[in-house]
Amino acid sequence: MRRAFLLSSLLFSFLTAGCDKNPSQPDFQKEISIYGYLRAERPLSEDRAFLITATRPVTEYYDINKAGIADAAVTVLEETSGETWELTCRPENPGRYFNDSLIAMPGRTYRLTVQAEGRIVTASTRVPPRLAVTTELSPDSINTGRQKDLGQPKPIFLEYGHPEQIILVDIFCNETWEMAEYIHPFHGRHSKPSGPEEYEGGPNQEPRHIYAMAPFKDLAAPQFENRNTVYWYSAMLVFYGKHTLQVLAVDDNTQRYLTSEHPEYSGGIEGGIGVFGSVSGEDFTLNVIR
Repeated sequence: MRRAFLLSSLLFSFLTAGCDKNPSQPDFQKEISIYGYLRAERPLSEDRAFLITATRPVTEYYDINKAGIADAAVTVLEETSGETWELTCRPENPGRYFNDSLIAMPGRTYRLTVQAEGRIVTASTRVPPRLAVTTELSPDSINTGRQKDLGQPKPIFLEYGHPEQIILVDIFCNETWEMAEYIHPFHGRHSKPSGPEEYEGGPNQEPRHIYAMAPFKDLAAPQFENRNTVYWYSAMLVFYGKHTLQVLAVDDNTQRYLTSEHPEYSGGIEGGIGVFGSVSGEDFTLNVIR
């Protein structure tokens, strides 16, 4: 799953407040935090590495490279076969653990174990069954078009055997805030964000990042002969330029993480905080032009 997907807000939510000079605040408690997803039928490569860090007091400057744990023992077990993979990180990227030979299979359950700083942190995820995606959009090349030429003119048809399965539709603008330009400006006075806060200052990095979730059964579209269809993704496009569009079936850990008031405690982690989830689906790159 795209690294920017709620990651920046997640990292700050991991920090427990603490200040010895203010007795009204709770004492700082260090936690092992995990942010990781398995992607069905794709390797756990370095660009999809799990992020394993230790929380820091809010009184300290947060540096992700210093927070990353470089000497953790990290394994993933597939429960049916008993096959186990050891994850490692590079010295120059502490805390980012991966193993290219780990390819998660749909419908299988995987158990993560992390031993770090005298603690053991565990979590399990069942990878959602394969989500069949049919569309004119290409997952292997850039899909260029105007906003009105995307969405309903190029719908995404889904086939799935589980009507209650939650489907996530996620759009992330890949432009920097300096290069971003509104398709429909929120403020008549300017067509571009005035700064990072306006560009991605929402709780989930809105409006740069926008997502929606719905049960598979609720995606039946009368205008497409009641086929389960995502045709409204173009309405989620706020800016011109390149975007990553993901259409994914998500596991229970991911769903709870995205919908809970305290996501860091809702992602299936035992003995720590964060999320260990899994998804199945497809990615597309969109380039929105005038």
